[in-house]
Amino acid sequence: MIQFESELKKRIEAVDEYIHRYFHSMDLPPGAAILELKESMYYSAGSGGKRFRPVLSLLIGELFSVPANRILPFATAVELIHTYSLIHDDLPCMDNDDFRRGKPTNHKVYGETTALLAGDALLTEAFLLIAKEYKENGFLAAQLCELLSRAAGVRGMVGGQAIDLKAKNLSVEELTHLHNLKTGRMIQVAAEGAAIVAGASPKEIESLAKFGEFLGLAFQVADDILDHGEKDQEARSFTGLLGVEGTKTYLQEISEKALKELHKIPNRSVILEHMIEFNRQRQK
Repeated sequence: MIQFESELKKRIEAVDEYIHRYFHSMDLPPGAAILELKESMYYSAGSGGKRFRPVLSLLIGELFSVPANRILPFATAVELIHTYSLIHDDLPCMDNDDFRRGKPTNHKVYGETTALLAGDALLTEAFLLIAKEYKENGFLAAQLCELLSRAAGVRGMVGGQAIDLKAKNLSVEELTHLHNLKTGRMIQVAAEGAAIVAGASPKEIESLAKFGEFLGLAFQVADDILDHGEKDQEARSFTGLLGVEGTKTYLQEISEKALKELHKIPNRSVILEHMIEFNRQRQK
């Protein structure tokens, strides 16, 4: 497990370095307001974290022996969208959180209006990054923009957030649907989009998209087990609906589905298998 965590750290460092270089090289209009907005964007985007989504993209690229520098623009675009969603989720009109990743949330440092604009700018920057770095293949750039738009918008993450805000007395199926949209779509697209960039076959892309979907749901289920007793468990968590033991069984079922899809790839990665097992073990 130590070796697995060490391998993940290498990919996290590659993502962090790319994001640092990207922000350092941004060509922006002059002015103090623009500079503050950039600082606000980087405050959240450069603050580290697990980098789960971009690391997943890098690992998918490695399945097909594709260099990291080919995958990193797409992986970073996914992370920028994820970061924008966190900034907006933390705002007083949403979850009203004071801390994120051990630091004051963006709006606590820069104010609500600048934080709102920083989220907007990160979302837009993600698509600029895709357009710039994959412009030699217009069809690929269009594919990636379509995938990200569907995953991030009303058909995915934003739609899931809307359901979450209105949700009451959900069934297991409804809660699964909520998390598949709110969290799972961006994890799914991290795998699916990287497979497309890597030139995977249609069947491989389909299997890796399903793998990402199941892996994302498995992480949410494991989080619910870890958080049991620390939040409202009645209708917003799997443990509230299934109980702890029932949720552990559900986690096992989803993890097996993720592994089954991964095993459809001839040159499957051991580290991706470890990722499934690591998540399954962390709830114990």
